[in-house]
Amino acid sequence: MLELPKDLVSMEAPPTTPRLAERYSRLLEAAAEFARLEYPEVEVSAVATRAGVSLSTAYRYFPSSAHLLLALHRRQLLELRERVEVRAKNARGRGPEERSRQLAGAAIELLQMRLSQPAVNSCLDELVVPADHELARMIGEVDELSWSVLGRLGGGAARGRSIVLMVSGLVSGIRTGRLLPYEAEQQLKDACALLESRPSAARLA
Repeated sequence: MLELPKDLVSMEAPPTTPRLAERYSRLLEAAAEFARLEYPEVEVSAVATRAGVSLSTAYRYFPSSAHLLLALHRRQLLELRERVEVRAKNARGRGPEERSRQLAGAAIELLQMRLSQPAVNSCLDELVVPADHELARMIGEVDELSWSVLGRLGGGAARGRSIVLMVSGLVSGIRTGRLLPYEAEQQLKDACALLESRPSAARLA
């Protein structure tokens, strides 16, 4: 389990002025490189140096590595949502086999995202924070976003949540050597096919 220092300051909301928004974006782009490391190896100061952004600006928006990594994952999920929206339109009116294929594709993207970014995965699965901490809120926002993204193809957020929880378990299985990546992907495909074979409340409504 990961624990944070107890004296963290609160983060500021993402900037809206063009100059600061560009620096904020550079920090997230640099964070994507560091996300491939293990969580203890990610330092906000190193990310700021890579991004060419002052430490004061970096810590204003990201008081800890966890803030930075969760913000990065939120942006990645928003990008995945855009791709999923296109797939949902393409799958509209098609049979369950095509919908299952589209859902499995998005789920595998999420699986690969989590596998390729151990630091992000640790934030989502191992971080221990009080329920009233702003990081708990960020984790909740990221969770709900991921559920809704996959639920867009799977027939509702409840089904999306089931798939995301399965992804978390599969990532753990791969990282501990109990599963091979191709086995995890096949399990996801099987699960998506099973879900699509059953009508959902979202589609019946």
